[in-house]
This record gives sequence, C-alpha cells and structure tokens, in this order.
Amino acid sequence: MSGTEKTAGIEKRRGLSLDAWAVVAALLAALLIRAGVVPRVPW
Repeated sequence: MSGTEKTAGIEKRRGLSLDAWAVVAALLAALLIRAGVVPRVPW
C-alpha cells in the first residue's frame, strides 16, 4: 500500500470543537456571575 492512505472521513479542523466552546461559555458565565456583572441568575 502507498503512503497516501486516508483515514475514514476524519478531517482536522482548526478552531475549537463544540465541547470546547461550551466550556468557554460556562467559564465566562461563571466569571460574570462571580464578578457581579450578572447579579442574579433567575432559576
């Protein structure tokens, strides 16, 4: 076999994955609440 084999549909993407974006959003929300920018979460 040659050295130009492709993996089964896996492409490398640049940027953050959906999981990473969720973690970033959660940390940002926690920071805003901790800093007092969002004084009360209505739940």
